[in-house]
Amino acid sequence: MDPEEYLDEDLHDISQDVAELVKEFTERVHPLRVALAGVMAMIIIGSLVGAWYWAIPRDSVEINTKYIQRSGHVILIELENSGSRAITDVVFEVEFRDFDNNLIGGYSNEFELIPSHLSIAGDPMELVVRGYTVWDNYTLIIKIDWTDFQGTKNSEVFSHDVGLYAYETFNDECETTTWFL
Repeated sequence: MDPEEYLDEDLHDISQDVAELVKEFTERVHPLRVALAGVMAMIIIGSLVGAWYWAIPRDSVEINTKYIQRSGHVILIELENSGSRAITDVVFEVEFRDFDNNLIGGYSNEFELIPSHLSIAGDPMELVVRGYTVWDNYTLIIKIDWTDFQGTKNSEVFSHDVGLYAYETFNDECETTTWFL
């Protein structure tokens, strides 16, 4: 007998044994039990995600910026605390500088408290600069200072070169503070 025939017979026997084991297993395990185990796993995963999002003390500050060239320069900013604890003593500054680092526009806002899962946007967070060409490059500087839920003062500075494109977006994430780190 050819060695390949022995190999084929062995593989056939092994596959028959595996098929028999699978058949026995499926007879013992009811599909309802499998579905229930899947639902329980989803509940556990959902609980962990929910605890991270709502219960575990942390702050997570993000700054979402849109730069648009129209009949001038339009800068739209959203300040977001997606953490589970409030941040306090927030000082937020935006500077729009030309290529020679001259300040040509900017604003500053102060917030006593930004609660958890809240974002601030709208008119107080917008900057419109008119009278400067849209053909040059500029620098957008965003500064934020805040006190986290542990009482620690934090400061971040983000700088973006703009003007190359008519529409740009930036997502700046500040360092996250959690209770166990």
